[in-house]
Amino acid sequence: MANGCCGDFCSLPGCVSLITGYPNRISPLRCERCGLNPPQIISPATYSKEYFLTESDGWAEYLAGKGLTLPPRLQAIWNYLDIRPGLRILDVGCGRGEILVHCGLQNAHSVGIDYSLAALELARASIGEIFKTAGNNCFRTPSLILGNAQRLPFSDNTFDRVVMSDIVEHLYQNELEFALMEAHRVLVPGGMLLVHTMPNLWYYRYGYPLFRSVQRLRGVRLPADPRERYRFREVHVNEQSPRTLGNTLSRMGFSRWRVWLYDYRDYASYPPLISFAMRLLTRLPGVKQIFCDDIFAIACK
Repeated sequence: MANGCCGDFCSLPGCVSLITGYPNRISPLRCERCGLNPPQIISPATYSKEYFLTESDGWAEYLAGKGLTLPPRLQAIWNYLDIRPGLRILDVGCGRGEILVHCGLQNAHSVGIDYSLAALELARASIGEIFKTAGNNCFRTPSLILGNAQRLPFSDNTFDRVVMSDIVEHLYQNELEFALMEAHRVLVPGGMLLVHTMPNLWYYRYGYPLFRSVQRLRGVRLPADPRERYRFREVHVNEQSPRTLGNTLSRMGFSRWRVWLYDYRDYASYPPLISFAMRLLTRLPGVKQIFCDDIFAIACK
């Protein structure tokens, strides 16, 4: 039984949780002392090896290269991180560990934390494979921790960089706020948090219906709800827009932050005209707000 199920919401001494084990999917709970609903959680069992090897973006590159080959999404994230030897990096929700592998190859001190045991097992396998090839001289082995983004087991002012790649949309809003406060706490003064999240809620609301209409003219049928394209669609519980993410970062104590949209896709699999149109629409100022699906943010302590 976990103590303090309501976190900072419950002021009653001895607040205890009714959690005795995670259900298969998502479950709202209630504190038996204060009567408040603690933050909802998604079971870590949902994030199985099947999820990471068949659904989570980049799975094909992972299977081919065990983390050495970054998919376009992670390559874009990596390009913004500016990793140098000796930097201390925390990857929150590290997943399969691709970012950690590349931190190790840059001789940075890196730690990955995830509450999915399956994720850590895949990350451990990736790290082990790279270590066999590179050895101690060329690879600083990352550390892996089974833990929660809302209760980071580190001292204040520990890390130069904190990465939150594709975790924001998986956290309920109160979970996200706790996680961002924790990221702020463990960053050194002047340290940088890098966030990537998708989808862009504005694309789902406004851009996708237009894209779907064009595809229908070509005889391509797409679902009315873009989420129906994914098997594990229930895990996206807190989709963001650039505005909502920026507002949350500003409330969590970061001194400076910037949110932007960036589309790393080349749309090569689409017909030439649609490919050209999508590349244009995802880059034009103003218009890209509803056609670009990927949100990036940098926030400094």
